[in-house]
Amino acid sequence: MDVVSDPKTFNPALATETTSTQILGYLFRGLTRQSPVDGTIKPDLAKDWTVSEGGRKVVFHLQKGLQWSDGAPFDARDVTFTFRSIYYNPQVATAVRSELMAGGKPFSVERRGRLTVVVKTARPFAPLMETMGVEILPRHILEPWVRRGTFNQVWSVRENPSHIVGTGPFVLGKYLPGQLIVLKSNPHYRPPAGLEPSPGCPMPCLSRLVLRIVPNDTSSLIRFMTGKTDLYGISPQQLAVLKPVQKMDAFDLMVRGPSLSESFVTFNENPRAPLPPWKIRWFRNRLFRKGVALSIDKKAMINIVLSGMGRSIPGPVPRSVKAFFNEKIHPYPHDLQGARDCFLRGGFHYDRGRLFDDRGHRVLIVLLTNTESVERIQMAQILQANLKDVGIKVRIVPLQFNMLATMVMTSYQWEMLLFGLTGVVDPHGDSSVWKSSGFLHLWNPREKKPDQPWEAEVDALFDRGDTTLDPKARKQIYDKWQEIAHRELPLVDLVTPDEITAVRKTLGGIRPTPLGGVVPHITQVYQQGVLTPS
Repeated sequence: MDVVSDPKTFNPALATETTSTQILGYLFRGLTRQSPVDGTIKPDLAKDWTVSEGGRKVVFHLQKGLQWSDGAPFDARDVTFTFRSIYYNPQVATAVRSELMAGGKPFSVERRGRLTVVVKTARPFAPLMETMGVEILPRHILEPWVRRGTFNQVWSVRENPSHIVGTGPFVLGKYLPGQLIVLKSNPHYRPPAGLEPSPGCPMPCLSRLVLRIVPNDTSSLIRFMTGKTDLYGISPQQLAVLKPVQKMDAFDLMVRGPSLSESFVTFNENPRAPLPPWKIRWFRNRLFRKGVALSIDKKAMINIVLSGMGRSIPGPVPRSVKAFFNEKIHPYPHDLQGARDCFLRGGFHYDRGRLFDDRGHRVLIVLLTNTESVERIQMAQILQANLKDVGIKVRIVPLQFNMLATMVMTSYQWEMLLFGLTGVVDPHGDSSVWKSSGFLHLWNPREKKPDQPWEAEVDALFDRGDTTLDPKARKQIYDKWQEIAHRELPLVDLVTPDEITAVRKTLGGIRPTPLGGVVPHITQVYQQGVLTPS
């Protein structure tokens, strides 16, 4: 299997980008896991639990005999350490903290003996069981780093792989920057309760996983077609190349409909950013953002970039998440005259077809996206042409993913960004993006308080959504959030592709699921005809 870029960290508490999290998902586990079929919560490190006090108290019973990958016993002390000393530690730079709050307050996490953990919340917290899937970390390894105040430096990508200890089905065997990541089966792994093994196969069935770092989609396609990879998530454009040869090359193409992912354009509204102040004024102008939204030809993106196999996105909740999707909002149409009207009402003016602000600055914007995605570069080119039609000059600058992430989240040296998010099932998972205090609040990160009235309203909605247990009432709350997102447009949504995965017939244990791709659980995947790993 190929990955597009090097990881930035092997520390789950510090990971924010998929280049890190997709690898860490093989190495670490939480108390619970989410079913890829229907989104229900299943046991993982916990074997079962009881809920009381109106949903404010959950008693988790851990599996007996669990071990860390170095053979040390796993118990309730690891759980309390993870929450108290890491996720709730203000000295730890974790994006997870904002998701582990109920009514703005941390959970109470206590242990009763070795195998029982009691979690209490100040108020009812609807996504509590989902958030208990957050990675649990080893106290016996990491406690000294926390005490020295150096936790933010532990388990960097320069770490000796043998030092990284988890409870997942695999351990890190080798990492060669820019080349590959090798994961080996964890000899101390025990599967969660209720997860059935593949016939005749221990768990995990695979003795190792090799993830090649291939930043170019074309190179990944060639590698799959030449038999060097077994599993490949393809773009709609690549379907035309693979479909004619799938029988001869013995692989299946699995099309599962619109993905959970969200592609978007966003602007740097951060008043602390090192940008000319007039550009920040443009970006903070809602009518300017709406004008951009109306300028974008999403049908062209679907037809040209996605070969007709995709959908435009109306808002931050994917269509496939039927429990929360707001049917009343619709994607902005491609309306050039409407876009020009928005710019004029927003204080801009035209001179010989070029757009200027009220102080005479021509609207020139640098658009960043990541080099690893051919599709995003193509979308950026369509966007560039669309904005030229309304008098805006755009210069596209593709950057390597990790450099791009640093510029956006650390140095704030960016103007316009074409990017994407992986998508979540419960809107609570979007709090790190949409709450003003969220770690991934891209357009204005690390706000001390809501910068605009609508952001304060979104903060309040997320707090209410978190503490409301009735599903219908939660739906109404998150419908309102989607309406605000659609009106204010801090993220201008674009399109999402149909999910298509090419799978070689050498792999067994593969099954398409609505929410989790084609691999329901990595431990069930095996080499066809080789059920016992060598």
